[in-house]
Amino acid sequence: MDQNYYLTGMINGMDYKIARLINMQAVPPVLMIDRSGKTLSKKPPLKLTLKEIQEVETEMVREISRICKEHKIPYFLHCGSALGAVRHHGPIPWDSDVDVIVPYHRCRDFCDAMRRNLPEKFCLYFHDTDPHYVALFPRIGLAGYSSKIMHVDVFRLIGISSIKWKQNLFTGLTSLLKKMSYFKKVKTDSSFSKFRFFYYVMIKIMLIPVSCKWIVILFDRLCRMYPYEESIYVTNPSGHYGRKNIQPREVYGKGTETMYEGFRVVIPEQYDKYLKHYYGDYLKLPLDKERNTNRMFDILPV
Repeated sequence: MDQNYYLTGMINGMDYKIARLINMQAVPPVLMIDRSGKTLSKKPPLKLTLKEIQEVETEMVREISRICKEHKIPYFLHCGSALGAVRHHGPIPWDSDVDVIVPYHRCRDFCDAMRRNLPEKFCLYFHDTDPHYVALFPRIGLAGYSSKIMHVDVFRLIGISSIKWKQNLFTGLTSLLKKMSYFKKVKTDSSFSKFRFFYYVMIKIMLIPVSCKWIVILFDRLCRMYPYEESIYVTNPSGHYGRKNIQPREVYGKGTETMYEGFRVVIPEQYDKYLKHYYGDYLKLPLDKERNTNRMFDILPV
């Protein structure tokens, strides 16, 4: 079978640009079976280039922007995605995911609106409907496929104390809960080294008395501790930057629009200050060796 045959054609009601990437009706179902004989899926994985992944993710961003505008839900492109919008007027050419961030008090509205209005080809994943979902924040992905690689992360923008030691304690607690949630739900497999496998198993054993539900409840309580609209400072409790995620709420403001692959998206109002805080001289491009755009990815069915 031609490796890329199922990436061509049309699906009724879908945009051709996306349909040519995710059309699964172009070939008969392929039965995938593991070594033990267990049936894994009737769909083959998608083998996509970085550019093709970005095309699908850009369509997700277009839908998010449309739905948020229709329902008056505030959101901002976040971190590298805001940088891409300002510097490239689209995704960073060598970046494989997209981040948006939504004020905490509107996150439920955001999730509800996405589930009601996203095209059927896309899906919002979160632990409220999927007990095996690992992250403590929602994610939008391609329906029927793993969202591990191709996705839009939906982070929550929450209030935080103005006192430095309280900020440090809060950041440490949210980071600990994030790691606990990951280790509770992540699955070990044959790709792990012996040391990594042993390390993960030992942590999982230590976390047996702690329920996933308890982690989620405590994390949400922390997110509600400092009301967003009353806070001078805000942060992303699920981000990878730790204390660097803390910025004055006025930096986000009400947001400002900019162009992103031909449509309008919202970025923080004081985007210059925001991006300099994260990246310094953000208009300077990284070295050529750090700009790998020739990668291929396997998007697995679920």
